[in-house]
Amino acid sequence: MDVDVLVVGSVNEDVVVSVERLPDPGETLLASELATSCGGKGANQAVAAARGEVRVAMAGAVGDDEAGRRQAEALEAAGVDIRWLRRLAGVPTGTAFIQVDARGENTIVVAQGANTRVALPAGDVEARVIVTQNEIPPAVQQAAGELAVRTGARLVVNAAPAPEGPPSWYGNADPLVVNEHEAAQLAASNEAGAGLLHRLRERTGARSLVMTLGARGALVDDGTGVHAIPPVVVERVVDATGAGDTFVGVLAARLALDEGLVAAASAANRSAAEAVTWPGARPPAE
Repeated sequence: MDVDVLVVGSVNEDVVVSVERLPDPGETLLASELATSCGGKGANQAVAAARGEVRVAMAGAVGDDEAGRRQAEALEAAGVDIRWLRRLAGVPTGTAFIQVDARGENTIVVAQGANTRVALPAGDVEARVIVTQNEIPPAVQQAAGELAVRTGARLVVNAAPAPEGPPSWYGNADPLVVNEHEAAQLAASNEAGAGLLHRLRERTGARSLVMTLGARGALVDDGTGVHAIPPVVVERVVDATGAGDTFVGVLAARLALDEGLVAAASAANRSAAEAVTWPGARPPAE
């Protein structure tokens, strides 16, 4: 086994502005703070997974620029194997522009940059769990799914941002991880709770499903029924930017350790709650 968790995904430089409230269309607001940090859904998930007792590798792409060097160094410092992180000349590192309001809510716009050039490692990589998400080209995501089937890895698919419709290979997801908005879009349904998960399973054919509910916990459909993961109360929400990525990364790490899906989702939910108590998408350096 080459690694326990292989994340095939995005690496971004995060540019974060703090505002009292999120602006309305056409409105200009003054920010109270500007910060630059490391991000990208794939990279955030890899870092979160690496905090567990598992070997994690990142397959992604950055530009041959200062931002790309920062991202590579940060991943390596977090214990992530970067042998499959491509460094590309003439292409900028992906950048996410993030607005965070006083309640910790955010809006995000991503300039993909080098993330459009992500490629799988040459040859089949053996991993217990393969993770992918939608900030990279659909063909690469599908190839990651096919790699999981070919090598017997468990496939964790984070359908974020939500695609227009579920591709057929989502049927191999075990689990497909979504938030409520993504679930409703993929299922083409206005239902909620277990009803929405039922519609989502019908539309995607996924082997199992996890729907995160923010401060209300999560729902898990593991094939035996729908299980509610209770919320974790935190004293103060600072920034919700990386909570979903933390959830996916910890979930993947726990699944690589052969935990059941409900137990893994419970652990992921606790870690995601902790993630909203610090600024940025990743924990502060110890």
